[in-house]
Amino acid sequence: MQELFQVAVHPLNLVYTVLMALVVLYWLSVILGAIDISAFDFDFDADLDVDVDVDVDADFSLDGLFASALHFFHFDRVPFMLIMSLVVLSAWSMTVLTNHYWGNYSAAYGLALAAPILLIAFLLAKILSYPLIPLFARMNTAAAPVEYVGMQCRVKLPPYGKNFGQGGVYHDGDELLVNIKSTHSLKAGEETVIIGRTEDKRYWLVEPLDGS
Repeated sequence: MQELFQVAVHPLNLVYTVLMALVVLYWLSVILGAIDISAFDFDFDADLDVDVDVDVDADFSLDGLFASALHFFHFDRVPFMLIMSLVVLSAWSMTVLTNHYWGNYSAAYGLALAAPILLIAFLLAKILSYPLIPLFARMNTAAAPVEYVGMQCRVKLPPYGKNFGQGGVYHDGDELLVNIKSTHSLKAGEETVIIGRTEDKRYWLVEPLDGS
């Protein structure tokens, strides 16, 4: 363990080690409800959507290339911070292992490996995120508007104070996960009813089914 710590804080590995520590802090904040998992997500504007048409005269803009890259690495289908967490974890692991087992800690060596490791890390994140795409597709479907108002919602993760929780809504035979808030004290497994949404449209407001 001590040897791993010494390798992790070596100057060649320190940048990724710091990033890895920030990733851990982020996920701890998500678990504690201090940060929403989608807090750092961004919307794909219509002008950045790329339609690949077979046209000899097609022009490729920087915006189009950027949007294509985001789509290729699943940033439009999986939360931004989840993808970046996988990138940082992969890059940190490869950097620490290659520097340690190859035993070369020269600055030139580190710079030569930086770009290949980062590229491989993004490709690994793309592969590892494939199984998550259907999950978040269903969660995005669950966030569709007003039709869920008045429906029952079983509490999965109780909201606490200003922190949001999660609940399950049965729709067309499937249980869809939604982010919830409430002014009531709720328990996991409790049945609630959705009464509306927050002003920013990010959370559903629920209250106990019995109205207490």
